[in-house]
Amino acid sequence: MRKNLFLMLTLIVLSVASANAQVIIGGTDAATPTKGAVLDLNATAYKGGLLLPKVSLTTLTALTDLTTPAAAADLKGLIVYNINTDTGEGIYVWNGSNKWEVIWKKLS
Repeated sequence: MRKNLFLMLTLIVLSVASANAQVIIGGTDAATPTKGAVLDLNATAYKGGLLLPKVSLTTLTALTDLTTPAAAADLKGLIVYNINTDTGEGIYVWNGSNKWEVIWKKLS
């Protein structure tokens, strides 16, 4: 009986603890995330920016340069910073099927 009660209380606590889906990074402890944002990078306490993952894309038509078990369609919207100058250094987003699309490209 005690095991069942403990298990039920644990499940209730875990479900309540995970109910808040919004996250704020930076700012003060009293800061609340901006409504509608899943991730709010608040730079009031610390001045900085968002650092994208740096990868060296050898091709702009495949995910072969990423270490990921996910399917191409599952990674739609993935944003990276390409450091390979041969394919064009800059910020790229995966379109979900067969292509990295450039958002911003560094000029030579």
